[in-house]
Amino acid sequence: MPKKIVFLNMSDDLGVDGHKAVTALRIKNPSVRFKNYHIKKTEQVTEIDMVDFYRAFTTGAHYPDFGTDRAKIKNLCQGATQVMLSIHGPMTSVNYGLIRSTLGRRPDEHVSYQQLANLLLTLFVPNVAYNFSLVMCFGARSSNYRLDHENLDLIDWTDSFAYKLFQLISPNRSVRMTARTGELSFNTVTGKSEVQTELAIQGTLDNQAISQEAGVIQSIAWWNQNRNLFLNAGGAKANFVIALVTAEQHATAANKLTALRALRRNHGLPPHDYESRELLNYLRQKIRLVEASGRQNSGPQGKYGKLVYKHIGGMGNVIFAKYPNPVCVHPKHLGHGIPVSPRLLKKFAK
Repeated sequence: MPKKIVFLNMSDDLGVDGHKAVTALRIKNPSVRFKNYHIKKTEQVTEIDMVDFYRAFTTGAHYPDFGTDRAKIKNLCQGATQVMLSIHGPMTSVNYGLIRSTLGRRPDEHVSYQQLANLLLTLFVPNVAYNFSLVMCFGARSSNYRLDHENLDLIDWTDSFAYKLFQLISPNRSVRMTARTGELSFNTVTGKSEVQTELAIQGTLDNQAISQEAGVIQSIAWWNQNRNLFLNAGGAKANFVIALVTAEQHATAANKLTALRALRRNHGLPPHDYESRELLNYLRQKIRLVEASGRQNSGPQGKYGKLVYKHIGGMGNVIFAKYPNPVCVHPKHLGHGIPVSPRLLKKFAK
């Protein structure tokens, strides 16, 4: 059965990142031809550039045929099997998404969850069930973004951008919504969505924190200032510098680490020497950074980090984590997530 996916693109001024997602989605959901093969193929994914429309809706900026386009978008959403909205999401804020300024003429534009909710309430009509995907990096991540979000019981899932958005939409509209905890992308070969893992997120955070340490900054500055002096002088310290620079040339973090750790074990530097201590300190900091980079570069996963939001009569707004096994994470029972029963799972049916 052909799908009708409506993709509302609010990613940036030119819709560049949203276009990439649509291209991938069309790989997974190619155009179809109905029974009469003479009829032109029909796209299963319809993309709508929303930035100018959103600005007109929010600020009253001039937009020709605003009423006509609003009615068209409403009708498309109403008849869709899935509505997707793309907007950039910062890891560090649960209060706004971003429209990227690809033209460089203005800073990135903040879109609050209230503004986005008002837009969706205008486009979604009562008494129609919508299957809605928030295509936003870190949309389901909590304000304690540094915490490991695989530890479901540790997280307050109700303070994310996604939940705040959902809370304003539901129960005014009948919406099943999904959002992700990490950086979200689409595989251009399979067309499927992929999500940054917690290991990669922790690697990113560790890399940022290590790079900002005063001792690391000082060590890097000392290395840059003295490296060529050691090379020109020759001897054990020159050999150390050559070995370290050679180790850094490896393509993967794993190979870099192997070479750097081998150098740490057999550095060949003279003992009880100030310059030797500084060289070894730089090597230690380098290893820390490469270790963090290795975690940061761990590949994204498909079925990962997905939260589902739904209003259920008698329970209110409910959230469950879909992978690896469905667990109700809001409301919790005595501070713990609840495995989802088949009866309850049917209420979240795709």
